Amino acid sequence: MTITRDVPYYCNNEDPNVIRLFIIRHGQTDHNVKKILQGHKDTSINGTGIKQSEQLGEYLGNQDVNIKFDRVVSSDLKRCKETIETVLSYSNQDDLISKVEYVYGLRERYMGVIEGMHLADAEKYADKHGKGSFRDFGEAPEDFVGRLSTCIEKVVAESSKQNCKDKNVALVSHGGAIRTILRWLEYKGQNAQQIIVFNTSVTIVDYLKDEKQFVVRRVGNTQHLGDGEFIVSDLKLR
Repeated sequence: MTITRDVPYYCNNEDPNVIRLFIIRHGQTDHNVKKILQGHKDTSINGTGIKQSEQLGEYLGNQDVNIKFDRVVSSDLKRCKETIETVLSYSNQDDLISKVEYVYGLRERYMGVIEGMHLADAEKYADKHGKGSFRDFGEAPEDFVGRLSTCIEKVVAESSKQNCKDKNVALVSHGGAIRTILRWLEYKGQNAQQIIVFNTSVTIVDYLKDEKQFVVRRVGNTQHLGDGEFIVSDLKLR
């Protein structure tokens, strides 16, 4: 693994006016590989997901990087719990494991009746029931955005309180959720409409307290997995 200190913003934040959010996607699950829609299904990470989580932890804990979280907030689904517990253990932040805040607000979008279906079967089901897309089932997009944005705004509000010293906060969530968060933040970077962040990738967003503004700094960083950028080449992969 190549450790580089020169990745902009992929470092501890020391500015008291900034809360740096490290938004981490959970490790790979068997459902990811098989293209089965997970939604709120409480699936576990697989062997690859465990290894990815270990690699991320080792990267964060390396003395040349040494990112330390002041607070960790995670989706309450098992795949996120397993990911962050492994990351914290391998980054020498075991003391935070018992303090992780597990919340419903960072969950993936609820997919309704098609949860647990293979993607192709979900598309056929949607067509059979007169829907334009399998995405027409489950949680309404506006409700999903509202749930995620409310959760994140609550986190930064709590971490912005006068006596709070949170400068670096980890948020652990899901692929579709992170993509939706980026849309909410009006991210306009390269291929913004097609982004599906890789498992255990790290997206960095700074919240500027005085300006009350979010700024997207980096999207889907996978440096911990080795040289090169790891991307989801199949846009239907979930």
